[in-house]
Amino acid sequence: MKSLKFIIIFLILLITTTLFPRTKRGVDYFLKPQVGLWFGPITPIYTTADDVDTNLGGGLFFRYNVPFRSLKIGVDGSYQFFKSRGVNTLSLWPIYGNLLYRLPSFQRFPVRLQLKAGGGMSYVKIRPDRVHQWDPLGMLGIEGSFPAGRVLNIGLRIDYLLIFERHISGSKKNGHIINTGITLYFNL
Repeated sequence: MKSLKFIIIFLILLITTTLFPRTKRGVDYFLKPQVGLWFGPITPIYTTADDVDTNLGGGLFFRYNVPFRSLKIGVDGSYQFFKSRGVNTLSLWPIYGNLLYRLPSFQRFPVRLQLKAGGGMSYVKIRPDRVHQWDPLGMLGIEGSFPAGRVLNIGLRIDYLLIFERHISGSKKNGHIINTGITLYFNL
């Protein structure tokens, strides 16, 4: 009878520890793949500010881990619409890849700061001139985030986008835009 009680208790403990494993304190959720979205002001700067006004924009992103703990690769896409001070309006659909580097001095704190750099293409559409084309773009950025549970992170991002248009005959300037937004990530 004692051995039967011992076996039952052993099986109950085995089943509960298998079904409900303890999580380690201080699990680094930055090391999980992430999918998310952002929303916030998009501000033209430098010579672009002379032509179009600030507006709101938003986008989606996906990030995946690489073998190095402080690095991730990501893909971002967004939609941006600008009204101009003249007749034209400008729509952008930037799609780019980036490399994210988490600053090591902040790895022990819940706030994660990371630097971003990347490149890709942007679909540019100008109305009513009916100009639409794909232009190369480069980006630099910084992002801060903190975990709001195991699955969710909340953050703030600032990205600088440089849209290369000077390679087009007749074009005299590039596009310069700052994206600032609140981000919401889901750890997969």
